[in-house]
Amino acid sequence: MDLVWGQIEQLGFYLLDLNYQIALPYIPQRFIDEVKGIADGSNGTVSEQMLIRANMLPELTQAACTVFGAFGEATADGKLYHLRALDWEPTAQVNQYPTVIIYDSTEENSKPFANIGYMGLIGTLTAMSKIGISIGEKVMYVRSPSDYPVKPDYTYIGKPWMYVLRDTV
Repeated sequence: MDLVWGQIEQLGFYLLDLNYQIALPYIPQRFIDEVKGIADGSNGTVSEQMLIRANMLPELTQAACTVFGAFGEATADGKLYHLRALDWEPTAQVNQYPTVIIYDSTEENSKPFANIGYMGLIGTLTAMSKIGISIGEKVMYVRSPSDYPVKPDYTYIGKPWMYVLRDTV
């Protein structure tokens, strides 16, 4: 059994590493720097390669979440409300390491924001900016392209954690 598990583990590592190589041209340098900083700050507890693999796992598995929004007549006060539920297995080990990280970037036009996620994962699953903008990751599944007025054109290659949707008109 150990031999089979070892082969499965190696295949998984290979696929995660391959996914990273495919995504690399689309990953901003600040994300690469953040992974390196986390690895360096761990004093050898976690390697940069394992952090990269952990961050590629949701991309490779196409993890998805439930997102809901309501505004206008759908709410008592007309304001916009945004909810995002992480539809991962509640007993998954990652749930032992939740984080709220406040980013206050020096990049031009950036605003401080709170990123709700897990230790070691970068990018955004859910976030709220200082100016009240929220974000929640959602995967788009197209079961029947004919149901859309304009056929969606999507790709699994590109920026981690997000699909690239292009206007086909």
